[in-house]
Amino acid sequence: MFLGVLYGILGCSLWGFIYIIPLLLPEYSPATVAMGRFTVYSIGSLVICYYCRKTLALLTTSDWIKAFCLGFFGNAVYYVLLTKGVRLAGVPTSGMLMALIPLNVALLTNRPGAETTVVVPWRRLSLPLAMILIGLWIGNIDEFSEISVATSSVEYWLGFLCSFGAMALWTWFPIRNSQWLLKHPNVSPLAWTTAQGASMLPATLLCYVAVNFEAFLHGGAVLGQTPVKFVLLMVAAGLICGWAGMALWNMMSARLPVALSGQMIVFETIFSVIYSLIYKQQAPKWTLVVGVFLLLGGVLLSLKVFRDSGRKVSQPN
Repeated sequence: MFLGVLYGILGCSLWGFIYIIPLLLPEYSPATVAMGRFTVYSIGSLVICYYCRKTLALLTTSDWIKAFCLGFFGNAVYYVLLTKGVRLAGVPTSGMLMALIPLNVALLTNRPGAETTVVVPWRRLSLPLAMILIGLWIGNIDEFSEISVATSSVEYWLGFLCSFGAMALWTWFPIRNSQWLLKHPNVSPLAWTTAQGASMLPATLLCYVAVNFEAFLHGGAVLGQTPVKFVLLMVAAGLICGWAGMALWNMMSARLPVALSGQMIVFETIFSVIYSLIYKQQAPKWTLVVGVFLLLGGVLLSLKVFRDSGRKVSQPN
């Protein structure tokens, strides 16, 4: 279980960089950045398919469809909705909705018959979940105080819907992704990561052309105003933050109970905040420090709860 948590933290440390990339490419739309990133991720996966060909040959048509749905909707569409929500409704609203993901995943999976490996009593899980939610709230308390300023505008509510859609997708993704991996131990997480990437190549490529259709139609700069910078950042985002980050997440998902793996997404928030502070050369506020410690404490306590429950299940009567 410790190794699974380590993989999750490392994967989230790579995903945290994704929040910096839009700041480095302000002249590019969220859709262009998202589809550029996942097109590179898909092309890289297509190359890696050769090395995973024996395992990939075991996948059925249904498995490939599941890989596409998880890869495209759980990654590319999610990222577009999240970045659009941040731009229209602001970071506070998006952050508040994303903070609900660990609770949503636990509510949907910590029950008998939910295709999970370990089910723990809610009285033992309520404290760590409360610590995670309170930590996310305290860490963003200054931003949350600004939510009421623009709630009357149509733009705000459109952004709210985008952020809500992103939250829904990333409640669905870790659950279905973990369940598939736990039910298919013969397929390695690396092969499953590659299948997700390769299966969505046609869709991400078509979406990239669609969002930049005018440039393609009129022979403009299809890679934007700073093509070299854009390509280099997309390669980093697609291969390092994309494929490598997802591979680590899948390696975690194959080892942890579903209800616990969903809580690991809080580390993406932690790393994104750390990287943003470094990028902006700002010191963290005390509320952020307290919030991060509560987050870490909540996840560590959850880990102990699931580990103890797993030991009880494995002990003979």
